[in-house]
Amino acid sequence: MSKINTRYSDNGVGVKIENFNIKTDLTPAIIVEIQTLLNSHRVVVFKNQELTNEQLEDFAFRFGAPFTTDSNNQVLGSGDRQSSIVVVGNRAPEFEKSYLGHQEVLPHSDHQWLKCPSAASMLYAIDVNESAAHTVWYDMVKAYAFLENEMKLKIENVETTVYNPFHRPFGSVKSKYVDRSIDIPPGNTYPHPLVRTHPLTSEKILYVNFAYELEFQHMSVTEGTELLEDLYHHCQNIDCRYEHVWENGDLVFWDNRATLHYRPSFDSSTRRVLKRVSIAGEYPF
Repeated sequence: MSKINTRYSDNGVGVKIENFNIKTDLTPAIIVEIQTLLNSHRVVVFKNQELTNEQLEDFAFRFGAPFTTDSNNQVLGSGDRQSSIVVVGNRAPEFEKSYLGHQEVLPHSDHQWLKCPSAASMLYAIDVNESAAHTVWYDMVKAYAFLENEMKLKIENVETTVYNPFHRPFGSVKSKYVDRSIDIPPGNTYPHPLVRTHPLTSEKILYVNFAYELEFQHMSVTEGTELLEDLYHHCQNIDCRYEHVWENGDLVFWDNRATLHYRPSFDSSTRRVLKRVSIAGEYPF
């Protein structure tokens, strides 16, 4: 019998697993059950965990290989990474490197500028002050499903190029449709479908990004800017979100293929320390 005690969100996005110890309660059947929950609800939350770095990595990589990249295709923490774990922290002096500070992080999926973005990620709360920012995930399968048929037809064969923000000064990149007559962002580019297919569920995903510089292939600046704004407005006005209020010991596992995540800014004096580990993905199709 499963040891998983689940509590579901009203809108179906996000599921919490309580009274479960990752270190002692895992079985092959439960690993499969967790993957099934992730496929259905996009975000899986484990409460009250106590994990070393090794235990966090061991758990993450039961669901896939470690995410890796190279020096020509940078990501958060790739320049000085000693392990697969990246510290996402504000006021975290005990760690040699921590990232993202207290500023707003706009809705995005991780690593979308790479040929093979990560499939999933986990964030583990080490020390999060109760006044620190929450994190919001958007279910982009639902976002696609809620589009008008006219919009679905318009975007079904569109390809998107998201530009690597790490070729710009840190913190300087905001969501912007690229105007090639003014500036072409540097770095390698890998176009991906705006409507991608989930390799495990066959569902269609609205695969867009609202945090970085991007362009839609064979689309003018005026048309592309309008489409980007329309998609952003759509995602902000439908019930496809899960908002997580962090507590120490929370481990949040999310489907990076099928979600965006967002964090508002918070007071720079507030301590907020989490550890992130990512799982390798495939070339989107």
